[in-house]
Amino acid sequence: MPLQLCTMSSNKKTLRRIFLSERAAQDAAEKRYIDEKIAGHVLEHTSYRHAGCVFAYVSTPQEIDTRALLRAALAVGKTVCVPLCGAAGEMTARQIRSLDELRPGAYGIDEPNACAQEIPPEEIELALVPALACDREGYRLGYGGGYYDRFLCRTGAVRMALCAQQRLVDSLPHTALDQRCQWIITERQVLRTDEE
Repeated sequence: MPLQLCTMSSNKKTLRRIFLSERAAQDAAEKRYIDEKIAGHVLEHTSYRHAGCVFAYVSTPQEIDTRALLRAALAVGKTVCVPLCGAAGEMTARQIRSLDELRPGAYGIDEPNACAQEIPPEEIELALVPALACDREGYRLGYGGGYYDRFLCRTGAVRMALCAQQRLVDSLPHTALDQRCQWIITERQVLRTDEE
């Protein structure tokens, strides 16, 4: 998709529709390659290696896969927490010790049990967040619910967005409520967004 399309359009809904369509058309083998490359970049990253507590989204089949990352973090003894969506667009981080604890929840996304231990946002050191698309300033285009933006403003964790290279664009429309990520991880690059 031409980069100019994103810089000229201020309509998030239109962009969301375009990127969802593009993502749906992706070849399965290409998606596996992208998932594996991104996971490798995350696992090698200093922020991941030094983080004792990692928060990560639980990927749907269409999203950049996080299950390998969740398993790897659990295997080395990190505290691992994942989102539990509540009412009014609120989200909490709940600890898991195995992916077997997850069950389909809100919107069909796998979630932990509501009884799972809540991890305070200030204890999280690294947050892996989903992105339908990203721009080079660190802004993400999500699905429109605002869950992650409301959650991220409560934590000082390093924010890392996982995004396919073809959906990394020069600029996306954003508001004052949108939370920036310090790192964008694609299959081709590890981009720091907060350097001058």
